Amino acid sequence: MDAQKKRHDHAPRKPIAAFFAFLAALPVRFSSWLADTFLGRLFHAYDKSCGLLAESRLARRFRESRVYRMAAPLRYRTARLLTDNALTKTGKSLLSTLRYTTTRTYGVLFGTFGIYTILVYAIQHFFFSGTQGEKSVLFTGIAVSILSLLLLLSGKPLCYDLQESRLLGYLLYRVVGLRRHQLVKKGARPMSPAVGFLLGSLLGIAAFFFHPLYILGIIFAVSLFFLLLFSPELCLFSSLLLAPFFIFFERPSVLLCAIVLIGVVGYLLKILLGKRLFSFGPVDFSVLFLMGGYLLLSFFTYGGAASSARALMCAVLMGGYFLAVNLLTSPALINRAVNALLTSGTAVALIGLVQQFTGNAIADWLDSAAFDYISGRITSVFENPNILSVYLILLFPFAVARLLQKASPLRYAGNLLVFCIFMAAIVYTWSRGAWIGVITALVVFLFAVNPATVYLLIPVGVGTPLLLKFASSPIAERLASANLGDSSISYRFGIWQGAWRMIGDHFFGGIGAGESAFTAVYPYYALSGIEAATHTHSLYMQYLVEFGIAGLVLFLLFVFLFYQCAFTHWRDEENEKLRLTAIAAGCGILAVLINGFADHVFYNSRIFFLFFAVAGIAVALSRVGKTVEERSKPLYDEGNETFSLDVDFS
Repeated sequence: MDAQKKRHDHAPRKPIAAFFAFLAALPVRFSSWLADTFLGRLFHAYDKSCGLLAESRLARRFRESRVYRMAAPLRYRTARLLTDNALTKTGKSLLSTLRYTTTRTYGVLFGTFGIYTILVYAIQHFFFSGTQGEKSVLFTGIAVSILSLLLLLSGKPLCYDLQESRLLGYLLYRVVGLRRHQLVKKGARPMSPAVGFLLGSLLGIAAFFFHPLYILGIIFAVSLFFLLLFSPELCLFSSLLLAPFFIFFERPSVLLCAIVLIGVVGYLLKILLGKRLFSFGPVDFSVLFLMGGYLLLSFFTYGGAASSARALMCAVLMGGYFLAVNLLTSPALINRAVNALLTSGTAVALIGLVQQFTGNAIADWLDSAAFDYISGRITSVFENPNILSVYLILLFPFAVARLLQKASPLRYAGNLLVFCIFMAAIVYTWSRGAWIGVITALVVFLFAVNPATVYLLIPVGVGTPLLLKFASSPIAERLASANLGDSSISYRFGIWQGAWRMIGDHFFGGIGAGESAFTAVYPYYALSGIEAATHTHSLYMQYLVEFGIAGLVLFLLFVFLFYQCAFTHWRDEENEKLRLTAIAAGCGILAVLINGFADHVFYNSRIFFLFFAVAGIAVALSRVGKTVEERSKPLYDEGNETFSLDVDFS
């Protein structure tokens, strides 16, 4: 009887359970149906695109060409020439000597330099009164002398001290990416303390003619240059980490270009020496064509030298994409790149929040009459709230991905804190375009991770209109103000009308890149009262204006191939952590592209670089673990007359 009662109790629940099971399976079935449509098959066919590229007539002709057959042996002979010449051997010997010299010897060197610097101050102070900057000379000498005392405490070779130091070891091995055997190589002849004293004396004598800070700066710059050249990964990681903060230098864009260019040259040298892998796929070709478009644009422009410089700068910064694609060849390296992005992003967001809560938010980008409930908009290190918002929404999906990954309670709390910091900073930019972009990206993110989360959108979809209509929160009011009556939107429509007239006269060739070209031509087409605009406030219209129709087609081709690669990878990736990271990268790009309908998101060169670098991270994720063994084969065997160019079309 009890068994019958149990069956009776459970009988009514079966239809309910079946109904919920049906609801749970429905989004998955819808996702499968969507993947089977024409568009779904098109966006999941990147492997076919790679196959078409590899088997294309152009690729076959290239592989059969004399250039291809000669490239590998020429590359081998060039590498031999670079590595076997006297200058390179001398440089290697000098580097080994510097690595194996004791830390105490460096203490003698800098101690001598510091004492000489203090003597320089004394001579200037007592014999040349009124000398400018004499206090800074004294302080530099004292600081260097104190540093030298710390160095004198160790008698071990420098390479061993670097290896044993937790902080320096972390920076060199975990951040820079050096291998331990690269620093510790026995057999080199160390520099003696007498030589260190002599070099310190020479530097001290130079301090009589140049400020000691300049001398130290030159030593640091030369060391950093060779370190960056030696490790192109360091160029990539440092640019991802420090790009937002280059604003504190006089020429931030030039500095960023220099680091990327050093990284590209270093990477090409590594390729030449057979120490790095190289792969090329359809999406890479689209970026290469776009880069070529910028190079051409530097010759044909209405903006003069400034416009040409902007076009060349964009072409160089797009090298960040190729660095990311070809250097991030393992999950550990990709994780390091994402850590760099999130670290700098969190710092930038915190600076913005401090700006907000200390009453230093900027009100210059607000209609104070229409938005009197907003005290100001945060700008952080970007000097413009719209640019800051683009930066934040590009990286925010990475914070969401970290929040969804399995982690210890402490790490999860840290990920949650980063998520909240990003969210708050995005809100306080008060950028409606960024809000719409990030909301759309989050919807796509959740659906890509688990189609069943689409049910979360039902209450959101029903509640949002009610919120906009009845709620009195500043966020709701700000979103509800997005209509033609808003001064910012009407201003954009006015610019677009003038820009369309300009496009009509420059539809095929464009006018050139950058603000100088736009301001040289746009006033002739502008509506009365808005002649001072510096860009179109639309990414896609800006490409039409600068490049003509060819530029817009190239950019849209890149977007299509990028998402074809991304969707294919999302479907096939089995590692959940890598899949979440890949979805985050794709959704960050999506958020920026949506914001691009209402703003020229590439106006800032650092945003331009980070956009293509994040795209490179997404493409690199799709290639991790693929054909590594094939791509790692030696390029040349002296005992074999067959050569390989080692180009992987994937």
